[in-house]
Amino acid sequence: MIISDGLRKFIDKAILKSKRERVSGFLSNSKNHVKFARTLDHEFIKYLDKSYFRNSIDINSSNELGFLYCSNGVSSENETRIAELYGKAPWEGGWLIVNLTGNFAIYRPEGKIDDEVFIEL
Repeated sequence: MIISDGLRKFIDKAILKSKRERVSGFLSNSKNHVKFARTLDHEFIKYLDKSYFRNSIDINSSNELGFLYCSNGVSSENETRIAELYGKAPWEGGWLIVNLTGNFAIYRPEGKIDDEVFIEL
């Protein structure tokens, strides 16, 4: 799993202060990357600062580059347009798409197709 600078910045800003150290620890080594991926199914939503939630995305955001992280362990291996990542995101399991700067993300918990969360810092 590629841990992008954008993901690190996103974690530093969008995660509640009380959970930030825990989630940052998941990014420290490849063994913990599996733990991070598993949180995307259900736990991750509890870690997010809801003050950054938005109702929709700016269409220009979908043209930015980013990375996809999935609970099944599959993630993008290179920078890809967010619109393409969104189209490749699996129907099963939770996933997170983060842009390169870490200022924007889309998160979908497992089994919550209608409950996608748009996050803008």
